[in-house]
Amino acid sequence: MTTEEINDLREKSGEDVQRILRELESNVPGITEGFGAITGAGIGGAASLAALSGLGTAGLSAAGITSGLATAGSLVGGGMVAGIGVLAAPVAVLGIVGYSIFKHQKVKKQTAALQDALGGLYSVLERLVMNAQYFQEEIASIRGVIEALKSRSPA
Repeated sequence: MTTEEINDLREKSGEDVQRILRELESNVPGITEGFGAITGAGIGGAASLAALSGLGTAGLSAAGITSGLATAGSLVGGGMVAGIGVLAAPVAVLGIVGYSIFKHQKVKKQTAALQDALGGLYSVLERLVMNAQYFQEEIASIRGVIEALKSRSPA
């Protein structure tokens, strides 16, 4: 590796570490988490609609919806208003689950990228330590030659 390659690797790895740390410290959800929440909520909504339709006596007509809400509400000891909560719960719960899954995957990918960037910095450090050892040996050798030449020179 040349000095220029080492400097490039050091700069790139350092920038990657800083970028990833900023992303990990940010509590603002991104598109990925939003997609997870929407997907989960959509699945929950479809399940709730299917439950409402199946619990109602006449499908999705006014009578079917009210009887479906009443039946869903009776699961928790309530009426139609409680049924709204019962049928809304899967939307909220699956939205949160979807968000959590996508957030976990995003953090997992960022952690892997951070480890790669740190690996690059360790590679640069290792290379610099090897160079330092080499130069120390060279300096010791040159000092030995200088001392030998000084001892031979006429006073």
